[in-house]
Amino acid sequence: MALVELCRSLGILTPEDPYPVWNGPGGPVTIAPVFLLYDYTFRPDGALTKEDGLKLAYEKGIICRDEALLHPDPHATVEQWCWARIEATEGRLAAHDPALPIVFVTHYPLVRAPTRVLRYPLFAQWCGTTRTADWHLRFNTAAVVYGHLHIPRVTWYDGVRFEEVSLGYPREWRRRDGPPGVPRQILPEPETPEVTPRP
Repeated sequence: MALVELCRSLGILTPEDPYPVWNGPGGPVTIAPVFLLYDYTFRPDGALTKEDGLKLAYEKGIICRDEALLHPDPHATVEQWCWARIEATEGRLAAHDPALPIVFVTHYPLVRAPTRVLRYPLFAQWCGTTRTADWHLRFNTAAVVYGHLHIPRVTWYDGVRFEEVSLGYPREWRRRDGPPGVPRQILPEPETPEVTPRP
């Protein structure tokens, strides 16, 4: 809550605040910043359990730093923290006017598909949860904006635009055509929103 209060003092909205409504061109649209975490359900192929997925990752040396640095207190596990966030967010979304489109703003992609292009597929288990796989369909979704994967691009799932907008780290820019460009326009939807994927 100290971080939330700091953000509020700077005029920054967080997932704890009421969802604002964009009334500019292309609006009105609700902007829904959500904080959802991951629950190890984006498992590697062949891994039936969280333990199977983590065993494969440790054997290959592909471990997210969250395993050592992210503490779920007061929850017993990261999964329980993730599920609590999902339940709280679903409650807020259920109370939302279904006629008003939503732009989801989230750290993790709502669907698994964007993780299929990761250089290390084992890393996907730290990239979201299957419990949000239908949110872009259940709710009147105008777009989904996310980061985390550090693969800036636009993809479409079930006719919904997913914008990966993360800047990534400078060491990652060397593998691309150049450093990150200008901010991406989400609303109103650009006439040509396609962005060439960059591995």
